[in-house]
This record gives sequence, C-alpha cells and structure tokens, in this order.
Amino acid sequence: QTVQWLSAFIGLPPGYGGILVSGGNMANFTAFLAGRTAKAPKHIKEDGVSQSTEKMRVYCAKTTHTWIEKAAILFGLGTKAIRWIETDADNKMNIEKLDEAIRNDLEQGCLPIMIVGTAGDVSTGAVDDLRAISLVCKKYDCWFHVDGAYGIPAAVIPAYTSLFDGITEADSIAMDPHKWLYSPLEAGCTLVKEAKHLSDTFSSHPDYYKFNSEGGNEVQNFYEYGLQNSRGFRALKVWLMLQQIGRSGYEQMINEDIELAKLFYTRADKNPELEAVSQHLSITTLRYLPKGEIKHDEAYLNKLNEALLNKLQHGGEAFLSNALVGGKFCLRACIVNFRTTEKDIEEIVDIILREGRLMHEELQR
Repeated sequence: QTVQWLSAFIGLPPGYGGILVSGGNMANFTAFLAGRTAKAPKHIKEDGVSQSTEKMRVYCAKTTHTWIEKAAILFGLGTKAIRWIETDADNKMNIEKLDEAIRNDLEQGCLPIMIVGTAGDVSTGAVDDLRAISLVCKKYDCWFHVDGAYGIPAAVIPAYTSLFDGITEADSIAMDPHKWLYSPLEAGCTLVKEAKHLSDTFSSHPDYYKFNSEGGNEVQNFYEYGLQNSRGFRALKVWLMLQQIGRSGYEQMINEDIELAKLFYTRADKNPELEAVSQHLSITTLRYLPKGEIKHDEAYLNKLNEALLNKLQHGGEAFLSNALVGGKFCLRACIVNFRTTEKDIEEIVDIILREGRLMHEELQR
C-alpha cells in the first residue's frame, strides 16, 4: 500500500510496483540492475558481463550523483561505460549532446542500454527535461531511469507538476522519503513501471524458498524485488506519515520549503556582499563577495568561499554544504525541514556576512 501511495503521490498512474530500501544509493542500484537486466543481452545473467562482447553504455548528466559510478563499478560495467553529458546554463542535461553521444557510440559498435534523468540534481536542484529524455529513450530503446531521490516529492504541488512532465514515461524512479517527505532514516524507494522487471532481476527459487499460495493466488515476497532478503519494516513509518500528514499537508510543507529557498535567493541577490547564483526547488546557491576590486578575482573568491564554508560548518550556528556551479565555489542551502522559518533565513544571511568579512580579513593578512 505504501508503494502504491508513493506512486500516486508523485502523479504516476496505477500499476507501478516497487520496494522500500535504505536510501538513494540502494534505490538507484535496484533500478540500475533492473534496467541492465531488461536491456542487456539475455545471456548476461548466466554468462556474466565478463563474457559479453557487447560494450554496454549508460548516459547521464555531468551533475548526476556519484551513485552512478558505484553502480557501474559494482555491477560489472566499469566507469568507462558511463557517458557524462554536458549540461546547459540551467544545469539540465543537454539533449542534443545526449543524442550525439548515443549516435557516436552506435557507430563504434557499442550498446546503449540506459539513460538517467535527474529530478532535482544534488548541487542546484535542477530538473532535467524528462519528456525530451523519454523520447530519446524510445528512439534508441534505452531504459529510462529517473533519480528523484531529492526532488520528486515536489511533483505533488500543482504549480510544479509541469516541471516533472515526462515522469510517467520512466521505467524506474528512485525517491527518498527520508529526504523531502521528512521520514526518519532509513527510507528509500524504488518504483518501476512493471514490477516484473524487479522479479526478473532478483528472483530465484531454490528448494529452501517454499512459500504456499493461498486460494490459488501468488504470494508476494519482497525478497524477489531487491537485493536484500532480510529487511526491516521501513514502509510502516512512511505509511504513518502519509496517513497523518496527507497530501494537502505535504503540499503545504514542501511549498513552504521552496518559498524559503526563494527568499534566501532574493536576500542574497539584493545584498552587494553576496552573489545569488542559482535557485531550483528548495536549493539556493550563493557566495560571499568582499567589497572592492578583489571581487573580480575568481580564484580568490573560490578560495575565500571554501574557507568560509569550512568555518561555517565548524561554527555550529548554521550548516551549509557546497556546490560548484559554472566554475564558482558556492555555498549551498538545501531546505528540507518543515521547521525552518523566515527568521532562520534572515539569521543565516547575517551569519554569512559576518563570517565572510572576518574570513576575508584573515586571508588578506
């Protein structure tokens, strides 16, 4: 029921299957293996990747989370199988470059098997053009996976639904209820358009796995849907939160996070000592700019903001992470807490300004 609710929550039609896992890495790994099984030559399951003459390739934006590298290594393709596609000015995958990369690989005798789109990239929160990617997947018969670990819950808000246009074309989707659905760790989820792809990938039937069916109906055993046999009851806490908060409650809280990120961007944009760099969903990136001509020295600004970030993280007043956007080392604020307020944003701006000035003075000595 929780899987069905999560599917409906992000706007998927009935029929999607899935499994609750520990987090984003495992959700993406599970989908990656399902996609590889579906699109790789059928002899792979018996002979293994090492016996294959096909040079399988997967495609993703350069901003894709590092899980893709882990998956390529762990599941036999190797990191050279990944084609990192350039992004545009908005940090979205460049569709023309994607198509070009696939055509080049086909000319070299490679086998494209999967394209990974991102619904809320880890650095800036940008959402790829999922509809355009789905069309490329159909053109080249590739598995379409969407990494929505962070951003896909925003699809519940009517004003942002169009941002995720094409999500219903995805063969698989990864999401993390312990990120933007405010669930306690651990709670990740893999959703697939056809549950059979999970059982085709993970199911086995040794003699010691004997489960009786009742009334002629097949018993659903989730060990056949993922990497783990022994599993905790992760679905319970997600089910409870969906019951208690409801769709309208999530709409309100997620939208408030987005509005706070916009406020952060606006405050930075209006302050001469700050540069607002990007704002997507509930992620804002910015950097501190000292007064004077030195603000045009990009190398120094990167050094200053990296030192500033380290000081902020050790200071205990606020915790920002980092992002590299267009060569700029930025402070990154990702707001996924329903307790964050406008007062918090105002205070964080003041802290950045205060500590930025002190760090600049220290570096100038």
